[in-house]
Amino acid sequence: MANATVYDWLVVGAGFTGAMLAERLAVGCGQKVLVIDRRPHIGGNAYDEPDENGLLVHRYGPHSFTPPALY
Repeated sequence: MANATVYDWLVVGAGFTGAMLAERLAVGCGQKVLVIDRRPHIGGNAYDEPDENGLLVHRYGPHSFTPPALY
């Protein structure tokens, strides 16, 4: 495999955690990261896509983000 690419990290899953971890490793630490996911997009269940009218719709249902309680 003379043309094989070498990565520092393999991140499995491109949902919130995987995408954020990969970004932090690549940008923040200068590491080379390969992200794999079974879906053809990043963002996990929070993925939006335009419908036939150009409106963003939630393929996997609405997302609701609740900030953690402050103690």
